[in-house]
Amino acid sequence: MTIIVLPDQVIARIAAGEAVERPASAVKELIENSIDAGATSVHVEAIAGGRQLIRVSDNGAGIPGLEIELAFKRHATSKLRATEDLQDLSTFGFRGEALASIAAVSQTTIITRHRDDPMGISLRLNGGQIDHQSPIGAPAGTVVAVENLFFNTPARLKFLKADRTEKRNIQGVVTRYAMAYPHIAFTLKQDEREQFRSSGRGDLADVVAGVFGRVHFKRMIPIESAGQTRIGQAAIAVHGFASLPDLTRSDRTRIALFVNGRAIQDNALSHAITQAYEGMIKSGTFPFAVLLISTPTDFVDVNVHPTKAQVRFREPSQVFSTVQRAVRQALLEADLEQSDVDQWKMDGFTHERIDYRQPSPSFAGTAKDDFFHDADLGTIPETAAAPARPRTLPILRVVGQIGAMYIVAEGPAGLYLIDQNAAHERILYEEMREEQRAGSPLAEPVGDSQTVLLSPEHDIVLGECAEILSELGFEIESFGPHTYVFRSLPRVIAASRLADAFPGILENLSRKDKGIEEAIAALAAVAAVKNGQILSLEEMQTLVAQLERCSSPFASPSGNTTLIRLTREQLALEFRRA
Repeated sequence: MTIIVLPDQVIARIAAGEAVERPASAVKELIENSIDAGATSVHVEAIAGGRQLIRVSDNGAGIPGLEIELAFKRHATSKLRATEDLQDLSTFGFRGEALASIAAVSQTTIITRHRDDPMGISLRLNGGQIDHQSPIGAPAGTVVAVENLFFNTPARLKFLKADRTEKRNIQGVVTRYAMAYPHIAFTLKQDEREQFRSSGRGDLADVVAGVFGRVHFKRMIPIESAGQTRIGQAAIAVHGFASLPDLTRSDRTRIALFVNGRAIQDNALSHAITQAYEGMIKSGTFPFAVLLISTPTDFVDVNVHPTKAQVRFREPSQVFSTVQRAVRQALLEADLEQSDVDQWKMDGFTHERIDYRQPSPSFAGTAKDDFFHDADLGTIPETAAAPARPRTLPILRVVGQIGAMYIVAEGPAGLYLIDQNAAHERILYEEMREEQRAGSPLAEPVGDSQTVLLSPEHDIVLGECAEILSELGFEIESFGPHTYVFRSLPRVIAASRLADAFPGILENLSRKDKGIEEAIAALAAVAAVKNGQILSLEEMQTLVAQLERCSSPFASPSGNTTLIRLTREQLALEFRRA
């Protein structure tokens, strides 16, 4: 085929695919423009996951009227003048591609007034081509409305995810920049409903609590490294928050990293954080963390990837060790400082320490029959009549408990070690599944109405799972932004501290498909007796008797092993009696 130079319109659409992969990409670029413009307030709206509309409004400096058309030209920027400037960037934008790329694949309207201009200007573009331009009265700042994103690139439109996924991606972008810039007031509204708001007061703790939820934030500690350095090294400062070892997740999605205010993705730094928890958390789990890393601007190269989500450090090993050391030191100091206290206060929030030598708060003060609510299952009928559920394990005799985690039992084939958390999770899962399939009532009315304040992400999950949760016995009413009141609850958590339990259920559901089986598993995981919880002999006997009648007693619904067996032969070998 003959070689030709592609038309400008085709080039623009190809280039747009590099900078604008999905609606959240457009939101990211527009927010960064607002921050570069010195905005102290940024308002984001989206409809239909950003497909139908994205609108970003700010009170920044605005664009001069004479430069408005130039702003939508490719490689037109006010932030870069020479190649040397790439080595010392202090702004988000520098390539001059964002507005041109967004406009090329949408119908875009911008209303802006520079703070020194008497009038604003309105400009409308269709697929990158100017349709209309006129003066307009407007406050200082900029409003960019992006409609029908990817209307002229159907292939890209086809590969967008479901609206709920795109909504989550948009929310993730907004909340990350709210954490990176706590002095800027961010608001996010999706489908006419406010999902997130930060105060702009400059309090990082307040923003992190709003993003992750106060229940999770109570289990996070501050990270602070002042940036002291050896001779010849760059000054690298790290501050933010990281979770205590008892708050983890099965993926890295709760680790948020920022370098000089820019949200980044860096597997090495994520590994540095996880490595700081070595010996403290289970393999395959990851902490929550929000870390803001500050370096000299010439120490980091941001011109690595079209989306600018990846950066390159001049001395990556120094950054790795600084981050790892800062997190590890904070964890060790927190353990020392809290060894003899139950609570401490920080930034206006009360943080509770879990003492693994005592029963957990959800169990303390609760009668045994409230927690192991089918205590009569502890008496297994041994007559010829068929029991309600067939036995799947031999009769086990409880001997005791090890480390407030494992139940020791003796059976005809040897010694059994039972993980109390995994075993109880399996018991509750099968019990609730049977009741749900039989149409039996699962709910109990709440005597005193309980309210729960959710994080923005958990609020989205609740909307997606409302019907399923209702089937399990939740009766929930809205009681304000992100706040809900509960009229009835599944009986397995009716005696629990709902403010702690319910976000955990939504957290588990956020990682799975939203079916009834997944919801039951999420509920069982939160309601199950925890490791670190001391049980009486009677409680252990009840739990083991229930496990003996489970259809799948060897693993929890989440896949954790419930028990291991040491045969008499194995024990004899260990004691050299074979």
